[in-house]
Amino acid sequence: MGRLNDLKIKSAKPRDKEYLLADGEGLYLRVRPTGKAWAFRYRSGTEEVKLSLGAYPAVPLAEARTKARIEAGKLAAGIDVRLARREQDEKRRVQRLNTFELLARAWHAQAQKDRQWSSGYAQKVLRHLEVHVFPWLGGLPMPSILPTEAVRCLHRIKDRGTLETALRVREAMIHVFQYAVDVGALEPAANFMNSRTGGLPPPRSRHYAAITDAGQLAQLLRDIQAYNGNILTRMALRLMPMLFQRPGQLRLSHWEDFDLDAAMWRCPPEKMKLREWQKRDARTPAHLVPLPKQAVAILRDILPLTGPEGPVFRSISRRSEASRYMSDNTVNAALRTMGYDTKEDITGHGFRATARTLIRELLGWDREVIERHLAHVSDEELGGSYDRAVFLEQRREMAQAWADLLDDLEAGREVMPMPREVRAGATAARQPSEARGLQRLAVA
Repeated sequence: MGRLNDLKIKSAKPRDKEYLLADGEGLYLRVRPTGKAWAFRYRSGTEEVKLSLGAYPAVPLAEARTKARIEAGKLAAGIDVRLARREQDEKRRVQRLNTFELLARAWHAQAQKDRQWSSGYAQKVLRHLEVHVFPWLGGLPMPSILPTEAVRCLHRIKDRGTLETALRVREAMIHVFQYAVDVGALEPAANFMNSRTGGLPPPRSRHYAAITDAGQLAQLLRDIQAYNGNILTRMALRLMPMLFQRPGQLRLSHWEDFDLDAAMWRCPPEKMKLREWQKRDARTPAHLVPLPKQAVAILRDILPLTGPEGPVFRSISRRSEASRYMSDNTVNAALRTMGYDTKEDITGHGFRATARTLIRELLGWDREVIERHLAHVSDEELGGSYDRAVFLEQRREMAQAWADLLDDLEAGREVMPMPREVRAGATAARQPSEARGLQRLAVA
């Protein structure tokens, strides 16, 4: 047929299946139902290889012949042209994705998918990088970033008094640098980021502020009762020490989660503090919270205001679907309004520590029962996998005893801790209720 020319190429009509027109020296025109393209064909051992040289007419005949001669010359020199093409494509891809910001965003997208981060956590990680790293390092190629430049980013954060944020940013940067090594954008020897980079001190261990003195708790309960702010805020403040669940669980609760007749609150996994995959796993059980009669009474008072369906603690503003819940700062703001320092005295989350401490000291309940009520797994070896006891009946009795104790404290009745020898030997899972009762001294 001779070599190809423009007339032959233009007159080649597509068929149901692809066919080839030879030009010589390994160059072929691939005529497809969807269009025409150039290919360089050669044999690698027993395998026939087709190497794409571009589409026609974007690549004209003369350019296609030049490309084919170049590939033929590589073959003659003993170069594996397919491998060389892959290496070239990979280099171009890495060059397009070679700045810190581009690699960080690629790592973030992959990590969010692989680790199944919640949207809130993923947004926080990316925001830290956007605020603290991208303005200084974002546009720099990875190999050009100096250790001192990374350290300065970390120390800017630390010097503002936010050591925990600096540590989180360093962790993210470590992952970005390792990702750059994994995708070929950085040589392993050039990766200087590690857990010691920046010389940051270890994180400070700081617990949520909590009241663990019965007298101080009694005053707080009276202050809550006298709180004259929004009624839903006051009801939330009354329930939090009584139920001692995480603030987010109560704030995001729906009426559909409560069975007031059965005095039970069923917290769905998606509203619990769990890894994202656990929230999505159909086998993850809901956390059951037995309700004391006082909590049921409070919820029945709220029912006409926000029930019978949807959020229990609705936002006052309700400007959008996202803001239809009470703000996560509402409870702490109310505590500050009442004169409490949420960093030193008490915070919404601190009610959990308050209850855990005083239930042990004043009521003598077994630690395992309290931990299950807090939605904590067993801390014994393999406990989270094999110990699935929920102590529901014991927790129901404990919840009522705790609510009764709060009533006594609020009313000013004096209470005394359970004697040490009784508390040490008490096991709520098997003791009769009278052995767990509050040691009360009525005030004359």
